[in-house]
Amino acid sequence: MEGASPEPFSPDAEPSQVVLRRGLLAGRTFASLRHPAYRLYFFGQMVSLVGLWMQSAAQSWLVYDLTHSKAFLGIVGIAGSLPIVLLSAWGGILADRFPKRRILMITSVIAALLALTLGLLTLTGITRPGHILVLAALLGVVSGLEMPARQAFAAELVGRSDLANAIALNASVFHAARIVGPALAGVLIAQVGTGWAFVGNGLSFGAILLALARMRLVDVVPSACRSGDGGLWKGVAVVRETPGLRALLLMMLVVGVFGWSYVVLMPALARDGLDSGPQGYGLLMSAIGIGSVAGALTLASLGQIRRPRAVLCGVVGGLGAALLVLSLARVPWVAATALAPAGFSLTIFFSLTNTWLQMAVQDDVRGRVMGVYTAIFGTLIPLGALWAGMMAEWIGVQWTIAAGAVLCLLAVPVLLPGLPEAMDR
Repeated sequence: MEGASPEPFSPDAEPSQVVLRRGLLAGRTFASLRHPAYRLYFFGQMVSLVGLWMQSAAQSWLVYDLTHSKAFLGIVGIAGSLPIVLLSAWGGILADRFPKRRILMITSVIAALLALTLGLLTLTGITRPGHILVLAALLGVVSGLEMPARQAFAAELVGRSDLANAIALNASVFHAARIVGPALAGVLIAQVGTGWAFVGNGLSFGAILLALARMRLVDVVPSACRSGDGGLWKGVAVVRETPGLRALLLMMLVVGVFGWSYVVLMPALARDGLDSGPQGYGLLMSAIGIGSVAGALTLASLGQIRRPRAVLCGVVGGLGAALLVLSLARVPWVAATALAPAGFSLTIFFSLTNTWLQMAVQDDVRGRVMGVYTAIFGTLIPLGALWAGMMAEWIGVQWTIAAGAVLCLLAVPVLLPGLPEAMDR
């Protein structure tokens, strides 16, 4: 493998010795980029994710332009997310039985074709809501089969010592693309039409395909999994049997549903709670993105964290405090000031959770464990949206945000005893 000499993972390894170690000679933010294979992947992802967020924004615009229906926006969102929840366990099996790079190349080609198809339909003026619904569902199928492999691929590129840094850098690219992609979509929609945003996304997959093709990498398929060891439910069994992982995933579920759902309420908060228009909404979304990127880069730049369990609980507490301030805000700049640390805390929380799960399991089941992680992660947005929408209708936006903040704060003392003890060694 080029640029990396990964040590085998062990669930008995002490995370304090491996989580967030300093890298890149003196311990800099971009430690993982010293691995040539990861460097290719990082920059390929950067281009591809901008295209993906560009398509997400353009698709929502097109749906509303065609239907003028808020409900259909939700239906399209469910069509895209439900296959991820249903198929991620199978994606985990694929990730453990076949080379991850090959899976990523095949799924990237299919996703590019789907984007180009939507672009062609839109440019020719024949797009109908049903077309968008079907293509969104197909992209969800591709994502469900691809995400576990993508989550587990970093370990093959950088090894154990730089895994946490790689996960944090991946998060920084994801959130930076979330800022840049919709902005580019807006420019393209205004200047040349919505269809070109989809075409742009389809072409952007060329960057990640080129990066994957150029890696001088020995594809890894764990020998134990070639015989089909454990099957579909192996990932669930590993999570159940590994001390502390159930509490870790339960905390992720609580934080994701009750803490992350504030994003769904941003349009209503800007318009009704803050008496602001599109500019105020843009300010709020930008603050979330900036805080998220800052959180990812901060995590990537840290050296050894000796008490990651305490950090995990600390960022959940910070998220709860930020959301309480947000619930009290009555002007956009105060809300934006609260949203930046909220995005900061959430990014660190999810990156640390991802890192610990991968550190705690063996190579031959990592794909299936990440399939469990992806399934839970995929449920967070629809469950959070359902919670936030129903509660906001009942008690209002600000009170809903405050209730979510309190539930996150209560989760810390309740779940702390069940978190992996090794995290504090």
